[in-house]
Amino acid sequence: MSNVLLSAITDGVKDTAICIPILFATYLFMEILEGSSKINEETLCRYSRKVGPVLGGLLGVIPQCGLAGSAAALYSTGTVTLGTMLAVFFATSDEMLPVMLASLSGRFAIGVGAIAAILAAKALLGVVLGYLTDFAVKASTGKNIHSLCEREHCACDGEAGNVFRSALIHTLKITVMLLIVNVVLSAAISILGIESLSGTIINQPVIGPILIGLFGLIPNCAISIILTESYLTGVLNLGCLFAGLLANAGIGLIVLFRTNPRQRENFMIVLIMYVMSVATGIIIQFVV
Repeated sequence: MSNVLLSAITDGVKDTAICIPILFATYLFMEILEGSSKINEETLCRYSRKVGPVLGGLLGVIPQCGLAGSAAALYSTGTVTLGTMLAVFFATSDEMLPVMLASLSGRFAIGVGAIAAILAAKALLGVVLGYLTDFAVKASTGKNIHSLCEREHCACDGEAGNVFRSALIHTLKITVMLLIVNVVLSAAISILGIESLSGTIINQPVIGPILIGLFGLIPNCAISIILTESYLTGVLNLGCLFAGLLANAGIGLIVLFRTNPRQRENFMIVLIMYVMSVATGIIIQFVV
């Protein structure tokens, strides 16, 4: 048990640490934006509706789960649309790309072309599903950076308007929560042996993506590793892989529930993610 706890703490610290720089940069951008007289959240959100899903889909393929957290924070302040955030969520690869690249020198039958095709498909799906979301879902109002600062008590309106100090306060608060959640989830995955569950979810049409999509919603980088290795070893088919990876947004959901006070809206977003991910996985199962 002590080894499990030590491993969970180590993994939790590692997963959290790699997200800190991009989260700090995001909060710093928001603090500067709040003090700007030339541009505001509404202006950026209008641009986000036009080109956001494209940028989100392209950025999402970068193996950095902090980008999903950044997108969630920007959505919670009304800076980007829901479709832009989900484009990042859907395209996010987390540990998938490093695991697949590492497999090139191993025994798994996957090539560079197949890896590139999977990444391109995730990016394209992120773009398409992002625009579809913005078209189908009415934009929520009332979000702004100032309301987030009030909830976080970052003192950004205080002496000299120190944006670096305010951004640091935001980052430290979200980092503490991320660390706790990552450690708890890592320990749970190790104790429950979730890796073995993938072997019981055989590649059945429809039911496979439904179950794997639920598994993918767990906000932890280890999930993308398990899903990718299960695919590489032949346990999961391509449809199940996409259902799980599209639903897995790394730390994105953690940051969303932490920064967006509208919990009913958050659960609706999770439902939209899940339905779109499962539907895509089922279609891939029947087409590929």
